[in-house]
Amino acid sequence: MRKGQWSSLAFVLAAVALATPSMGAGTPSKHKESHPPAGPKPYGSFVKGATITPGLIPIIHKAGKVYLALSPAQFGKDFIETSVPSSGLGGLGPAPGTPYVAPARILHFERAGNSVVLRWPNRYTLTHPGSPQAAGVRSSLPDSVIAVVPIAAQDGTHVVISADAFLGDIANLAARLNAGAKKPTQHYNLDLKRTFFLQAKAFPLNDMLRVDQSWNAAEKTRLDNAPDSRYVEVRMTYNLIAAPHDGYEPRIYDPRVGYFSIPLMDFSTDSELQRAVHYILRWNFGNRTSPAPFKATHPIVFYLSDDIPSQYRKTVREALLTWGQAFARVGIDDAVEVRDQPHTPGWDPDDIRHNMVRWIDTSSPAFGAEALIITDPRTGEELNVGVNVDAMMGLTGRHIYQYVVAPARGLPDTATAQRKFTDEFIRYVVLHESGHDTGLQHNFIGSMAYTAKDLQSKSFTARNGIATSVMGYLPVNLWPKGTRQGDFFQVVLGPYDYYAIRYGYGYVPGTPREQLPTLRRWASKWADPRYRFASDEDAGEFANGHSIDPRVQTFALTNHPVAWCATQEALLRHLMNTVGQRFPQPGMPYDQARAAFMMPLQLDLRCATMAANVIGGEYLSRSLKGDPDAALPLSAVPLAREQGAWSALSDRLFSDSAWSFEPGVLRLLTYSEDSSLSGGKWGYNPPPRHDVPVVTIVGKAQLATLHALFSPLRMQRLDDMSTKYGRGKTMDLTDLFDWAQSGIFGDIASGAAHDGLIRRNLQTSYARLLSQIWTAPPKGTPSDAQALARLGLQKLVHDATIGAPRAADEVERAHLEALAALARQALRARVMAAAPLGAAGKPSAAGW
Repeated sequence: MRKGQWSSLAFVLAAVALATPSMGAGTPSKHKESHPPAGPKPYGSFVKGATITPGLIPIIHKAGKVYLALSPAQFGKDFIETSVPSSGLGGLGPAPGTPYVAPARILHFERAGNSVVLRWPNRYTLTHPGSPQAAGVRSSLPDSVIAVVPIAAQDGTHVVISADAFLGDIANLAARLNAGAKKPTQHYNLDLKRTFFLQAKAFPLNDMLRVDQSWNAAEKTRLDNAPDSRYVEVRMTYNLIAAPHDGYEPRIYDPRVGYFSIPLMDFSTDSELQRAVHYILRWNFGNRTSPAPFKATHPIVFYLSDDIPSQYRKTVREALLTWGQAFARVGIDDAVEVRDQPHTPGWDPDDIRHNMVRWIDTSSPAFGAEALIITDPRTGEELNVGVNVDAMMGLTGRHIYQYVVAPARGLPDTATAQRKFTDEFIRYVVLHESGHDTGLQHNFIGSMAYTAKDLQSKSFTARNGIATSVMGYLPVNLWPKGTRQGDFFQVVLGPYDYYAIRYGYGYVPGTPREQLPTLRRWASKWADPRYRFASDEDAGEFANGHSIDPRVQTFALTNHPVAWCATQEALLRHLMNTVGQRFPQPGMPYDQARAAFMMPLQLDLRCATMAANVIGGEYLSRSLKGDPDAALPLSAVPLAREQGAWSALSDRLFSDSAWSFEPGVLRLLTYSEDSSLSGGKWGYNPPPRHDVPVVTIVGKAQLATLHALFSPLRMQRLDDMSTKYGRGKTMDLTDLFDWAQSGIFGDIASGAAHDGLIRRNLQTSYARLLSQIWTAPPKGTPSDAQALARLGLQKLVHDATIGAPRAADEVERAHLEALAALARQALRARVMAAAPLGAAGKPSAAGW
């Protein structure tokens, strides 16, 4: 689950315009009358021949239509409305059960004459009822109206309205479906004529309305796993949930401990410096009145869906129950239960009281696994949680073992060994996702607390894990054959996980603001590597320069990830060069060798590019003033560490020889025609080339890394780094350009264009990047960077011109001459752009 899903809650919601067609025999019919509908019918005569399902809001089925029977007491009351797809798009869009298509929102039913208004009131504020601030909020902030629905029938205790408003695009699914459209004719539109209710159910705490939507596009789209991608059927489930009134006390978020949160604006007081208040998402285990051990009166009860394969059910169960250990440490006993899905009459997974764990089949795996959380948007109280696991996870675990782990460690590649490894993999995945269900965010700094020696110790990893938290994106903890080996995956909770659960669930009396002194003391240990937290916002934007702390990494291990990557790359490159000794196995196609080569290559590239995150970095501290051992919010990455990272890039990413593989291996890596149907492409869609284009693949990774290193934000930071740390104490912008110039071009003045094709392509890419910075700098590029790019181009002209006649062969000479020409053209283009125009509109002589 991604933090952005929750931060996307806006204080002001856009109104959703929904058609409300009448409906007959399961399909909306056209309105035949233009005059206003007649007034409400008597309830008694209306329900004759109808089927009534009692529940939170009784549901009436009559003549193929669905109605809601509201009581007068329910008008103006808070309901929570959720919009969740109950069918998927095969991995090309939202998965079944994912609750992040639209946020949970408060819904009101309000009477207006002979109609009922369905409104999302603006409930993203905190005020005291009846106060002037409450009146101010009501008059200042807008609500959103879903629909205005005529009353179909009524009596003293019932007000009946059509549910047709929910046939429209309440969730704004159109935005999700059209996000990847390449042209307007591939945009989907909801076809109301072919949209109808599939099911409508009423339960004690929720009503469920499941709608079958038909989305149409003018021509075929990327959703090519449908029989015809112009017509895509999606099933949406809308829940109307009773808003809790159980005395639950929200808990305020602290940025030093990672919980998902909901944002609110506190207008009830002016005593704080800002109005924004964030309540964490967490489960309500019951009314706890003392720090004494407490037996959960409302435990999290997970139900294992029937679609979970039998061989994984025990592993999934054990992973879910593991979180009970953390809750027991803070005095909440029996906090987590796991049950198989019952098959008794009346039990229904659509009942909001049931927390489901499901196995999802996709043609194009897109999410691996995903936590599912429905919350009260007023308080952050979790009302329903669950986990979706992509069915590909079982195959992925086996592939990792067969193609990487077994050959690297010299282990037997048997079905039993694959099964044991895959169980550990799935245990980690479910442990991670169910951690989200407790409210925890990702933690991507947890790997920095442990050393290589720690991770090679089985006894250490069995107690502490391979990182301080299961909430990170962690790679396989793999070490070369002949060295010690700890657990491959994070299969236990780490010290941060216990620490975070204490913050969210430890007993603290008082109101949310009265709890803050205790909570702030609990959260004060950020300086201790075991308890540090940093999430998506710190790890996800190294490419554009926003992320700056190189300790915050995904898929990295140990407190020296660059050194760890060196070990991994040596191991992986050996695997790739010896693929032919293992694959394909007798009777198998050469696709097996291709897969066994591609998996290590992808892991290798991930490590090879990681060192770039150190360049121009700064360490971030979330500690507050006065926290134990608190550092300043910003501190320098030592120059020596940045130099080491650049050496790693030069040796392991930018070097031609690093990507030189055995020619005999490369000749194995083709594909079979039947395997060209992979990736959800059900028509004939083979790869462009029959081989694995290593040069192209590596070139793309190199180019992406260059653009990240020279992003405007990173160059700005390097340009003014000395203002914070003093000149010469850290890397600066000159270092970036000098290291790149010498490391990429080397001694081209001697005629040596270096190793070969990969290096030549890299040199061309860097020359073009220098040209862009000089002639058409991206917005935000410092002027110092433009000047240094110009200097680099001048050096390139000089060195390439001198070196070309000395080149060893025609290709190298042509390459050096092309570099010189490219640099000259860029320098001349910039001069021409700045030159004054003569009378005829041409550059004057002075401009040349």
